[in-house]
Amino acid sequence: MYAETVSQQALAYGVAPLAFEHPEAEALAEAIAPEQGALTNVVLTGTAGDGKTSLCSELWYRLTGDKSRKAGKDRSNYGKVVVATPQGDRTLHFIFEFSGFTPEQHQPWKAEQIDLLNRFARSVFDPEPSEYFVVAGNDGKLVQAFDSLPDGADTRMKPLIETLLTRDQRSQAGAALLFLNLSRMSTRQLLERALDCLLARQEWACFEAEANDPAFSPSSPLTRNFRLLHEPRIRERLQALGELCDSNGFHVSIREILLLLVNALLGYKGGDGLARADALRELVRDGRHHDACLYDNLLGANLTEARRERYAVFRFLTGFRIGLETSNALDALLVFGQNDTDLQAHYQRLLGDDLQYGVNPGFERLREAYLEAEEDRGAADEFHAGLLAERRRLFFRLTEADPRFDPWQLSVFMSAGGYRSQMLAPLRAGGAVDPALLARLVQGLNRVWTGMLAGSLDKLYLTTGLDFTTARVSDLYLNAVPLEPDFNGSGLSFSFDRDRHVPVLHVHLRQDHDAALPLTLMRFEFLMRVAQGALPSSFSKECYEDIISFKTRVLSDFYRINEGRSVPLSILSASTDGALVTRQLGIRL
Repeated sequence: MYAETVSQQALAYGVAPLAFEHPEAEALAEAIAPEQGALTNVVLTGTAGDGKTSLCSELWYRLTGDKSRKAGKDRSNYGKVVVATPQGDRTLHFIFEFSGFTPEQHQPWKAEQIDLLNRFARSVFDPEPSEYFVVAGNDGKLVQAFDSLPDGADTRMKPLIETLLTRDQRSQAGAALLFLNLSRMSTRQLLERALDCLLARQEWACFEAEANDPAFSPSSPLTRNFRLLHEPRIRERLQALGELCDSNGFHVSIREILLLLVNALLGYKGGDGLARADALRELVRDGRHHDACLYDNLLGANLTEARRERYAVFRFLTGFRIGLETSNALDALLVFGQNDTDLQAHYQRLLGDDLQYGVNPGFERLREAYLEAEEDRGAADEFHAGLLAERRRLFFRLTEADPRFDPWQLSVFMSAGGYRSQMLAPLRAGGAVDPALLARLVQGLNRVWTGMLAGSLDKLYLTTGLDFTTARVSDLYLNAVPLEPDFNGSGLSFSFDRDRHVPVLHVHLRQDHDAALPLTLMRFEFLMRVAQGALPSSFSKECYEDIISFKTRVLSDFYRINEGRSVPLSILSASTDGALVTRQLGIRL
C-alpha cells in the first residue's frame, strides 16, 4: 500500500493513519530550515516503502501549508516553492518521485527534464546557488537515470551518486548534497517505533467497549495476540530478529514492518490469511483460536509459501528456519515435559505461563497418539506439523538465561545469542569483545585459511599453497598475526559499522595496514561452526568463499608490504593437539 493510498483510505474511513517519527525526519528538518539560513540539496533514496514520499510530503506541508500532498490528493511528480532566507528568497524544487519524473527506459529525454537535472547539478557543485532540490527516488532508478543522460547534459551527478551509494556516505566534500539512504535505517529501531505506535492506538478501547462481541472478547485471537505483543519477552525476541536481520544485511522497510505487525494480530490459517470480524467470531465459536496464533503469524506460517515469498520480511524470517531446527532437550521438553518429573518444573516455567494460548488441545491429542506409538503415517505427519508450531511458540517464550533451553537452537543461527550479547552489544556501546570469543573466531579462520584442524591458538596464521595460491590446504607459512596488537601494530581489532549495523574484524599486518571483514551473522555462525568441528563447506559455500576472498586480500597486502624483501619459507603442519608447527625449508622468498 502506497503512502497516498493510506491517506485516502484514512480519510474515507475516518481513521487517523499510523504515524510515528521517521528516523531521518530530524536530519531532513535540520538540512531544510530556510528561516535559519539552512538550505542544501537532498536526495532521499532507499527501497520502496521506506518513507521517501511521506518525508517529502511532510516537508512540503511545513514549507507551504498545503495539505494536498499529505492527503493524497496531489500526486504530481514535481513542485517548487519560493522560501525566504536571511540571504534573500531561494527556490526549492521538489521531485517527489524520480521514477515518475524521468522517462521510461529506452525512451528519449525531454528538454525540460534535462534542463532541471542540469540545474540540479549546478546547485550541488556551484559555490553560491540560488535554487535547491529535494529528490526522492529508488537507488537503482537514480543510477540508471543519470547514466542514461544524453550527450551535452551535465553528468557530474552520476559519479557522485555512485560513490555515496557504494561507500554508504551521507555527503562528500565539495558537494552541497545530503544523501539519505533510508535502506540503512535500523530494522530494530523501526520495529520499536512501529510497535509503540500501533499498540498505543486509542481504537484498542474496543476490547472493553465491545467485549460482548466475540470478535473483541477476551477469547478472541485478536485480543490474545494484542496482549502477547505487550509481553516484554515477545517484544524483545521480535526486536532481536530485527537486529539480526540488520546484521545480516537484510533491511526491512517500514511498509513491510507494518504488514508483519498486522499479520501478527489478524493472521489466521484460512480464507485469504487475514481474519476479519466474522472470521474472528467463527474462530471463537469453534474453539480454533490456535489457528490465529501470534507465534505462527509472526513468521508467516498462516500464509502459503507463494505468498510469503512475495514479501521480503517473511523471506528474511523464513531464512532463520525457526522451528525447523531443534535440539534433543527442547523437543523432550515439548513432548515429555508435562509428564516427566525432571522436566515438569521447566515446562511450567517456560510454557505453562502462556496465559493467552496455553496448552493446545489439538497438539495434546497428537502428542498422546505419538507416545502410544500408533501406526498411522498420516497422524505422524500431523504430529510433526503440530510439533513445528509448538517449537515456534517455544522460540518466542524461552529466555536466554538457561543454556540448556537456548531459543536460538530452534533456528539455523545457533550462535545468534552469543553474537548479540558478546559482540553486537559491547561493540555498539564502545566496549571490547571477549578474548575467548575472539579466540574461537580465530580458530575458525585458521581452519579455513590453512585447511588444517587447528586448535585454539593465540595467532592468526597467514599461509598459502605451494603454488602460492589460496589452495584448500595451504601449508606454506608466511606470517602469524597476534590476537592482541604488538609494538609493531600487528594484531586484530574490532569496530562497529553504525551505518550497516554490523561488527567489523580488522587484521593489521603492521601499524599502517588494515584489512576489514564485516562480520555478518551468517559469517559469524559459519566461523563458530567451523571452530566446533564442522567442515567449512557444510554450512555455507558462500561464506567459505567470502573468508577465502578475505584471505586473498590479506595475502595481497602481505606481498605488497614485503615487496623487495627476502622472506624465509616454512612448512606448516598440525599436531594431534591442534597446535600448528612450522618447519623451516632453508630457502627464502
